[in-house]
Amino acid sequence: MTDQDATDKGLGRALLNVDRASSPGGGGPDPRQVAGAVLDRDRRTIRLLAGAAILFWTLTAAGLIGLCPFYVMMVAPRLRAYHAGRASLVDDWDDWAMVGEWAAYWLLGCTIALLLAALSTVLLVLVSRRATLRQIKASLAEISEQLRGQRALG
Repeated sequence: MTDQDATDKGLGRALLNVDRASSPGGGGPDPRQVAGAVLDRDRRTIRLLAGAAILFWTLTAAGLIGLCPFYVMMVAPRLRAYHAGRASLVDDWDDWAMVGEWAAYWLLGCTIALLLAALSTVLLVLVSRRATLRQIKASLAEISEQLRGQRALG
């Protein structure tokens, strides 16, 4: 059982036991405190995932944009030199192997950043959905408690 599952169950139990906690002699933690702690944790998690998503999407975009100058500075001049007859392909095999290796590592980094960006985005959507449902549940429990209090007075 994860910490989040335990907290979700604790929030559910606390919200179900609002009557017992609000009655004199009721034991257990205050449901508002439990709900507040869970919602604060959700906010921190959402901020963390949003930051990770922004970071990884930015790294992906920067990496892909960075390939353009790499091509313009490393590949295009050599291709023009071959075309003009100023360079020989036979003499440049080591340089082409190095350029190919750099490009492969660069693309691997962009691919990993893209996968992490997609994963963090999906997790952000799922966690924010769950947090929204928890906020609704906590608000409904508070409204229910207020209605019970008004019925007791009236």
